[in-house]
Amino acid sequence: MPSTNKTPRLGLNSWVDTDKPRREDFVQDNAILDTVISGHVADMVLHLTEADRLKLSDGLVAGSRAGTGVEEASITLDFEPKLVFVFSKEKPLVDYSASGGYTVVNSGIGTQWGNTQGVSISGNKVSFRQSKTAPEAGGVMLNLNKLYGQYIYLAMR
Repeated sequence: MPSTNKTPRLGLNSWVDTDKPRREDFVQDNAILDTVISGHVADMVLHLTEADRLKLSDGLVAGSRAGTGVEEASITLDFEPKLVFVFSKEKPLVDYSASGGYTVVNSGIGTQWGNTQGVSISGNKVSFRQSKTAPEAGGVMLNLNKLYGQYIYLAMR
């Protein structure tokens, strides 16, 4: 006979001394446990996929590159980044040229949804721009591929 009492969550048998358990009571409890545990293990909202685990364990990739001096240069990553941040190793993120009256941009952020001036992402290709001439006063000079300039990039999966 099934138990007099049941557990509150799963309704498993909770026998008292006077109950007389039968084999089918155990089989029924095992079926309930199998259903509940199988559903839990298969729930991808609660559990991470292998792709999710990779993002968490190796989600941020850092690298360096030397500028080539051309107007646009690019690197190809082995994944499509969600976000890339690049900056010059030897300069502040943004500088001001007092003699020319313009802003010098030594850093940039690119995403799949938009970017700052000088950085763009297309698939797994990340592009960096370098202004070839100084801008007029009040303008912006992009400085993300200066010849022999040293740059660090951080890319997020």
